[in-house]
Amino acid sequence: MKIIAISQVYWPDTVSVSQHLTDLLEYLAVRGHKVTIYTSKNDYENPKIHFKNEEIHNGVIIKRFGNTSFGKAKKVGRVIDFLSFNFILGLNLVKIKRKSYDLMIGVTVPPLLSYIGIKLAILKKIKFLYWTMDLQPELSIISGYLSPTSKAARSLQKKGDFIFKKSDIIITLDKYMGKHIYNRIGNREKIFSVSVWPVMNTVYDGSRLSNPFRIENKFGDRIVIMYSGNHSVVHPLDTLINIETSLKDDKRFLFVHIGSGVRLKDVIENKKKYDLDNVVILPYQPRENIHLSLGSSDIQVVVLGDNCVGYTHPNKIYGAMFIGKPILYIGPKSSHVTDVLDSTKGNIIANHGEVKQIISKLELFALLSPKEKEKIGEQNAKIAKNEFTPEKLINSMAQLIEKHV
Repeated sequence: MKIIAISQVYWPDTVSVSQHLTDLLEYLAVRGHKVTIYTSKNDYENPKIHFKNEEIHNGVIIKRFGNTSFGKAKKVGRVIDFLSFNFILGLNLVKIKRKSYDLMIGVTVPPLLSYIGIKLAILKKIKFLYWTMDLQPELSIISGYLSPTSKAARSLQKKGDFIFKKSDIIITLDKYMGKHIYNRIGNREKIFSVSVWPVMNTVYDGSRLSNPFRIENKFGDRIVIMYSGNHSVVHPLDTLINIETSLKDDKRFLFVHIGSGVRLKDVIENKKKYDLDNVVILPYQPRENIHLSLGSSDIQVVVLGDNCVGYTHPNKIYGAMFIGKPILYIGPKSSHVTDVLDSTKGNIIANHGEVKQIISKLELFALLSPKEKEKIGEQNAKIAKNEFTPEKLINSMAQLIEKHV
């Protein structure tokens, strides 16, 4: 097949959508399909960084287009970046000849990109696959970007429904998301759920204290509780921040934040306000080093906003389990995360606001022997290797595409 994908983010961007889309497209190229991606020249997290206009990477033809680069610091600038990319990409999609591709793959970054994509796919007689990684306008409303009664929210809802109704295939990340989409369009036959996968192929299997990342950053023998990834508005960190403050004098624990996002400033401000030397803040790590950074932790933190089940899908759970780490999950008790963790023992599951309860469980965790802690991680790794390996899930995606196009 000839396949074209559209997304604001792609390799070498480090955000989750970029990494998963890169994995899928490169795998489709390996399977003999001719794959092209239209994407942005600007790095998503740091728009001052620009990539090549055009290149071929691991069999995928990459065509990049310039757009505004205000960045994520302010809502207005971020919206302008989204709109400018949508406009510029739309202009370039218009140039595509009819039936020049068999399939167009659209994602959810930025919002409404796939609305433009599917309109042009219909015009150009190209089938459309919508890889739904979050739902709009729900997330924009929860994030405070839109009022639920605003014209913008109603417009976004209408356009989102259009994408769902006109897509030939919809791939969601979990059953909750699939249910929301079904409730919106009333068609189950074209909705499929496939989890995303850990974005690593290597697991650090050396001794805990010999981990190079742990040594480099001087974590020592402290229990490292790590939140790695996007510090998003829709995944509130208030509970974790309050735990960090409450445990500032307990030298057993070290809290490590890796990544960026609009809520990282809350972590930084709280660290400064209370002079927290038990909080370490580090930038995103190169993909080839993720197994070391995640592997340096003793507990991986996964957070999901109370009103976000089925609207978004934190995939930290898969990486944490894949590398064999115990998990602290803060979020609703009915979610894709608890579906996975309900069959495990030793992981910590709590609601937002349960600061004292989580601290008590962390103190109990600290009293476990090294073997008992390792056992929790080993059971997580076993589940991940049975159900969430990149090879299995990417292959499932590819087979879905080949079967239905």
